[in-house]
Amino acid sequence: MKLRSKTSQLTLLTMLVAMAILIHSIEPAVPIGIPGVKFGLANAIALIAYYIFDTKKMLQLNLLRVLISSLVRGIFPGIGFWLSFSGVMLSSIAMILFRKTTKMSPVGISVASALFHNVGQIFALMFINRTLGMIYWLPFMLFTAIPTGLITGYVSLLVLKRFRVRSSILHVD
Repeated sequence: MKLRSKTSQLTLLTMLVAMAILIHSIEPAVPIGIPGVKFGLANAIALIAYYIFDTKKMLQLNLLRVLISSLVRGIFPGIGFWLSFSGVMLSSIAMILFRKTTKMSPVGISVASALFHNVGQIFALMFINRTLGMIYWLPFMLFTAIPTGLITGYVSLLVLKRFRVRSSILHVD
């Protein structure tokens, strides 16, 4: 997908930010039966932005998503904001590193991102609560990150194929 004008790029990025904010704001209200676990579908939007645009735009999208969603939900600058912020920053770093150093598809990068998101949240909880006890929750969270990362990655891959992003960039055939 080749966006020709700056206006086209800004329009698409703005729509992606709006979708990410909407999903991020609604997702906590959707129960999946496991406390503390969400699908992370807003991360699919970040992954899509990363493949369509670049690192800078993906980071902007993630920061705007967390900040605006936290303001809208009234949790800024509470614990929920810091958990979301730490998770999204670590998962963004993972996306960047794994995309630059491996030939993983968006699905693999999504799983890695989900794993690092959970690590970021657990470490934030340990810092906020000043206890190492939250580390015992980490194996469970890492276990749940695999299926949620697979779902998020698959959704991203379908959208990217629909956008006709080159297969060579996606590392899929």
